[in-house]
Parts: sequence; C-alpha cells; structure tokens
Amino acid sequence: MLKIRLTRTGKKKQPNYRIVVQEHTAPIQGKFVEILGNYNPFTKKITIDEKITTEWLKKGAKPSNTVAKLLIKSGLKHDSIVVKKFKAKTKTEVEKEKTEKEAEKKEATAEKEAKKVEFEKEVEEKKEAEQVKEENTESDSTPNDSDQTPVTATEQK
Repeated sequence: MLKIRLTRTGKKKQPNYRIVVQEHTAPIQGKFVEILGNYNPFTKKITIDEKITTEWLKKGAKPSNTVAKLLIKSGLKHDSIVVKKFKAKTKTEVEKEKTEKEAEKKEATAEKEAKKVEFEKEVEEKKEAEQVKEENTESDSTPNDSDQTPVTATEQK
C-alpha cells in the first residue's frame, strides 16, 4: 500500500521536509517512488505539485495525517484526504477509566468466586448422594434374619 508522507531533509536544527510517495513498509528515510513537493516548517511554505498528487491519490495512495493537513492547507481536495482528530484525555477522564476498569475486575473476580463456591457445593452434594447410595446398597446386600434358612440339628453336626 502506498503512502504519501514526509521525509526529513535539511541540516541539524533546520528541518526541511519532502512530501513523497512511498511503500508503507519502507523506512521513512528509505527509497521513495516520487517527490510530490516540499514543506518548510519555519516559513510554513508548502510547495506541492497538485497534478501529480491528485494522480497518486486516484491510484490509491493514502496521505499520512500530517500530509493530509498540509494538503488541505494548500487547497487540494480529494475524497481520500481525511484528517484524524486526536483528543487528549484529561487526568480526571484517565482516573475515571481506571476506576471503572478496577470495578469491572472486582466484579469479574466476585463472579468467579461465586461460581467456584457454587461448584464446590455441587461437588459436595454429589459426594453425599454417592455415600448415601453406597450405604443403601451395603444394607441391601447384607442378609436379613428373615432371609436365612433355619439351621437344623443334623446340619450342625
């Protein structure tokens, strides 16, 4: 996927940027397909070849957020130029999210504990039921006095 992004040129402490078309996996200082223009952040001067830029946008190259802002400032309009707006969170919002996450974790652990206790009760009930069954089968297997045949005097000798 092709990206339209900035590559830094210029001396130390004096940045100057090229607006280039690059493969999105290529390093920022690496090879580029074509130079579309320049941007000087000190003078805020933007020079863009609008004809070539619109061709690349039609081919599917997506501009980075910073380049999209520069393209809008220079007056270029296209459907693929979208500026993402980032909203910084305040400390209170971050703290609120943190407390909500902690509350969710506590609820989840409480549910797990409740399920664990419930499962343990079920296991104990099953064990008790098995013990009762075993006791019943043992009492059934032992012969009663009425089931025994009387022993005669001849059998005892």
